[in-house]
Amino acid sequence: MTYISLSTVDEIYSCSSGANIYQNRLEHHKFRIFCLSLKKFEQLLGENAEEDYWKNFLRPLRQYRFKLCAAPLPFNHPIASQPDTIKSLEKQLKNCQSMYQYFASAANEIFNLLVDLSKSDDNPLLDFIEKNYPNNSLVIKESYLIPAVENVLSASHKLNKNLILAPSQLRTNSCHKRLVVIGATGWFPDYIFTAPRTYEIDIVHYSWIKNRWQPKPVFIASPDNVIQSNFIYLPICNTEDVNTKTTDIFQEDHLHPDEIIPPSINWIQVAKRISTFPSSIDDEESIEARLFLLEGEIAVFLDANTKALVIDLVEDGESQVKKESVTDIETGMFIILRTNGGGDYIISLANHILGEQARNFRELQQLWKTRLKNQVSSSSLRDISWRLVNLGSKMSKQEQNIRNWMSNRNIKPQDKEDFNAILTFVGLGDRLEEFHEAAEAIHCAHCQAGKNIRKLLLHKVRTSNLQKLEQIGKMDFELSEADGGSMTAFRVVDINREVIMLPSSKIAYPFQIDGEFTHD
Repeated sequence: MTYISLSTVDEIYSCSSGANIYQNRLEHHKFRIFCLSLKKFEQLLGENAEEDYWKNFLRPLRQYRFKLCAAPLPFNHPIASQPDTIKSLEKQLKNCQSMYQYFASAANEIFNLLVDLSKSDDNPLLDFIEKNYPNNSLVIKESYLIPAVENVLSASHKLNKNLILAPSQLRTNSCHKRLVVIGATGWFPDYIFTAPRTYEIDIVHYSWIKNRWQPKPVFIASPDNVIQSNFIYLPICNTEDVNTKTTDIFQEDHLHPDEIIPPSINWIQVAKRISTFPSSIDDEESIEARLFLLEGEIAVFLDANTKALVIDLVEDGESQVKKESVTDIETGMFIILRTNGGGDYIISLANHILGEQARNFRELQQLWKTRLKNQVSSSSLRDISWRLVNLGSKMSKQEQNIRNWMSNRNIKPQDKEDFNAILTFVGLGDRLEEFHEAAEAIHCAHCQAGKNIRKLLLHKVRTSNLQKLEQIGKMDFELSEADGGSMTAFRVVDINREVIMLPSSKIAYPFQIDGEFTHD
C-alpha cells in the first residue's frame, strides 16, 4: 500500500476544488472532411459494414482517424499511415466495382482522401501545442502512441522538454503546473478531471468531435457533493487559411467520441479461435484458462487455478513484485511473461538448478503420470478413485485431485500416502524411495527458482524507471543471471472473466491480437 502524506492530500484537494478546465477546439479542413466522410460512408454501408470485405476496408481507416485525433502526429506519420496499408486498400478496391457497384464511388472517394492526407506533413495538434503550451505535461490516451509522440516532440526546441503522461500516471502523488489533454474528455478516466493533479487542464481536440463533460462527485466535503471546476469553452482555432464556412459541406456535422474509438476486443471470438488451434502434443491435457488483454494489443491465456508473477505499482517496496492468484489479477497490474524462449520460466530455471539430474528426475515424473493417465483412459476416474482409496489414499476420494495429479503443472501429491498409493497402483511400488526423491528435488528446485526470479525482478524493478513502465505499459527485463532469458512486464488492459478449456501448451504464451478479433 502506498501512503500519501497529509500535505500531498491537501494539495490534491486544493487542485480539485479550484481547477480551471479549458476546451480548445481546432479546425483542419481536409482532416475534417476525411473524418466525417468516413462516418457518412459507414452509414451508407449500413448492415453491409458487417461483411468481411468492408471490415477489412474500414479497419485501417478507423485506426488512422483515431490515432491522428488522439496524438499530435503529422498526417504522414508511419504509425498511422503505412505504405503497405495504402497498397492493400488500393488492391482491395479494384474488385469493388464488380462486387459492390453501389458503394464503389464513395469507397474510392474516402480512399483518395486518405491518400491525400497521408502525403501531408501537417500536424495541427502539434502546431497548436507548440504555440500555446511549451514546457507543459501532455496526456495521451494510448500508451503505444507515446514513443512516436516523444520522437516528434524531440525535434521541436519548444517541446523537447514536455513530459508525456499516460492516464494511469495521474493517480500518483505528483502534481503538475498544467496538463494538456489530447482528445475528448470521454476517452479518459473521470479522476483526471474530478481529482486533477493540477490547477489547470487544457483539453485540445478537433472541433468536429462533440465533447461534453459533466463534473461528478468526488470528495464528500465538496459543495453540493460536486466538484466545482470551471469549464471554459474557447473559440475554435482554424489551423489553415481556408474559409470553412463556404467550402466545408460538413460544417454542422460532428462525431461522438465513442465513434472514433477503435472497436473493442471480441473476447468470445478470440477464445473460440485459439481453442480450436491443433495441439502439437498428442494426448495433451486441457487447462482451465483465463484470457488477458495486455498493453500493445497483446493477449495471453493463464492457468485459472494457479498464481502468476505480477508487478503492482500501487504497492511499495518488496510488495511491488508478488505472486497473485490469476483470479485476483486486476487491470492496471503488470503480468510478467517470458518473451524469449517461451513457456514457464520457473520450469526453465528449476531445470538449471537441478543440473545433470534434471533429465532423469523429469523422466521419472512423466513415467508415473503417464501410467496414471493410461489407467484413467482405459477405465474411469470413479473406478481409479475407488482403487486408490483401497491402497491407502485419502485425497483420491475427490476425483478432481486425481485430475490435478495427472497434470504436468502439478509436481506430486502433498500427502505421502497418496503418492505411495499411486506408485503402487501403476506398478512402481518397488521404487518408492527413488520416485519420492525425484519429486521432492523437483519441488525444492521450483521453490528456489520462484524465489530467485522474484529476487532478481525486485532488483531490476528497484533500478528501473518505473515512470517509464507506467507510461509505456510494458518493460523488458533481462535475467541472464538466472538463465531465465528475457521477461516482459505487460500492463493488464482488460480481462475476460469467462474460463475456457485450453491445451496446456497455449498457456502463458503471449500472442498478438489483430483486427479480426475486434467488434467492427
